[in-house]
Amino acid sequence: MTSRELLRRLRRLGARIVADRGKGGHVMVEWNGRVTYVPTGSGDLRTGMLQAILKALAIPPDRL
Repeated sequence: MTSRELLRRLRRLGARIVADRGKGGHVMVEWNGRVTYVPTGSGDLRTGMLQAILKALAIPPDRL
């Protein structure tokens, strides 16, 4: 899954994407009082990175 696709799915869940917060190729994502940063590179996200983002936001993988 690419970061663009992940951000689209997180938006559908109601997450707030703050593009002006974050450094370099990252954006801040807020969901239910939790915050994490998502890389915005053009390639696919590695499995561990995707799992870490979902864990930080307390979103079960099957909810995407």
